Amino acid sequence: MIDWTRRAFACALTLTLALVPAGLAQAKPKKKHADVTVMTRNIYLGGNIFAPIGATDLADFERRAGELWAEVQSTDFPVRSKLLAREIKQTKPDLIGMQEVAIWRRGPVGLKDGATTPSTEVVYDFLATLRRDLKRRGLKYSVASKQRETDIEAPIDAGHDMRLTMFDVILVKKRADLKVKKRFGKNYAEKIPVPTPGGTLTSTRGWTAVDLTFKGKKLRFVNTHLEAFLDSTREAQAREFVGAGGPLRTKRQLIVTGDMNSDPEGRESPVGAFDILAGGGLVDTWASRLGPGFTCCLEQSDARDPNTNGFDHRIDFVFAKPKLRTLRGKVVGAKLSDRASNGLWPSDHAGAVVKLRLR
Repeated sequence: MIDWTRRAFACALTLTLALVPAGLAQAKPKKKHADVTVMTRNIYLGGNIFAPIGATDLADFERRAGELWAEVQSTDFPVRSKLLAREIKQTKPDLIGMQEVAIWRRGPVGLKDGATTPSTEVVYDFLATLRRDLKRRGLKYSVASKQRETDIEAPIDAGHDMRLTMFDVILVKKRADLKVKKRFGKNYAEKIPVPTPGGTLTSTRGWTAVDLTFKGKKLRFVNTHLEAFLDSTREAQAREFVGAGGPLRTKRQLIVTGDMNSDPEGRESPVGAFDILAGGGLVDTWASRLGPGFTCCLEQSDARDPNTNGFDHRIDFVFAKPKLRTLRGKVVGAKLSDRASNGLWPSDHAGAVVKLRLR
C-alpha cells in the first residue's frame, strides 16, 4: 500500500527547498573590512624657538638662547613622554605620524677657525625616550621612517653650545598583517635662513613616507610639517608636497598626517597651505560630526597653561586620497585631565586620531 501521507510530505519538502534562494540556502561569509587607525602628533621641541631671533647683539642672543634651553629643561620631555605613551595606549593607532621629534645636544662653543664643530653630547633624545615608555606599557611599535629636518646650533650664556636636530618620524604598530615595503622622504627646497648675532639659523622642513600593506590593502602613509614662521614659505612647501617631486604620485591609497600650520577656516592660521593641499586632491578626514577637532595650541611656551583656551583652531590633520570613510575620531591631549600632576601638558599641540576604512 502506498503511504500517501509520507509521499505528500516528501514532495512538499522538495518544493520548499527548491524555492529557497541560493543565498539563504548557503550564507555567504561576512566581508572583512580593512579599518586602520592613524594618529598625527606634534610632540613639541620644548621651548620657544623664536625667542633668540630678535637679539640685538651676541650677548643678548646668548642670554635669550640660554632662556630657551632653560625652558626646554623645564618642559621636561621624560615627563611628557609618559603622557604621550598613555595616549597611544588608549587610542591604539596602527600608524603614527610625529613632528618635532627632537634631539638636543651640548658641546663646546662651536666656532673654530671659521668652521662649526657640531655638538655631540646627547641631553635629550625624544624618540628614544618615547620608545622606552611605549615598551614599558607593553606597546610594540617600530620606526618605519625617520627624516632629519632642521639642524641648528648656537652658543648660550652658560659658555657652551646647544644643538637642536628635529625629525619627522613614522611609527608603525608591530602586527602580522602590516608590512612596510618601502621607506623614503625628502627635504623641501624652500627653506628659511635666519641671520642672527649667533650665526645663520636655517629652518628646514620636509616629508617622510612609507609604502606598506595593511590587511592585504596597498597603502602609502606620509607625514610632514610645514613652516610656521612665514606664510609664503609654508605655501611654497605645500606646492612642493603636492607637485611632481612630492609623495602624492602613487596608485596606492594615500593617508597623509601632519602639522600643516594652516587652518581651513583661517581662524588663527592662514588658510593658504590648506587650500593648496586640498587642491592637490587630499581630503580632510575629520568629519563635522566628531566636533570642532581643535588641536592648536597652548598659549604658554612653558606648556603649563592653566586652561584650554588656546585650543581654538585646527592645524593638525589626517588627509586621505581618494576619500575614505571616517569611522570615528578623537582629539587627544586637549583636556585638563591629560596633564601631568605638576600641570605639564603632553605637548603644546593636541593630537588627532582617526579610524578609516580602506578601499
